[in-house]
Amino acid sequence: MNKFLTFLTILSIFFLTSCADNNMSQREMNLKVVNTFWDNILTENYQVALDTLHEDLEFEFMGICTICKKYNRETFESDWFMSVIPEVLPNGIEINKVNQMADDEWVVTTFEGKAMAANGEYNNRYAMVMKLKDNKIIFFQEYQSDLLAETALFKKEVVDI
Repeated sequence: MNKFLTFLTILSIFFLTSCADNNMSQREMNLKVVNTFWDNILTENYQVALDTLHEDLEFEFMGICTICKKYNRETFESDWFMSVIPEVLPNGIEINKVNQMADDEWVVTTFEGKAMAANGEYNNRYAMVMKLKDNKIIFFQEYQSDLLAETALFKKEVVDI
């Protein structure tokens, strides 16, 4: 009987240890959600990315420019993703991840982008700041060169004053 109890104890410890190893930390879960978003948003599987967004999403394209404004969950998809982006980047954009850092609440990812826009090359650099709640992206700010956005996307010129 003692051998049986010892066996059950060892088996229980093994089971509990293996279950603990399979649980992701909140940081790892946040990275998984955000990387799922980035892996899919610019593909034909973009709905997978949109499914990572919280119903109370607040998105803002940061800076002082024509398209720099705030969007909610609905307008992120209908206005930003389905209208603004295709209008200013009709041939799409290629983004390459440079760095990423995360904690239990936030994920920041930097990218280098390459695209052709209305006024030539639009090779911008981005910092994407995302906050998560309930394993969904609830807050998202996109930082980039608003000067490059204005000159490359809207044919505006920089003038000396």
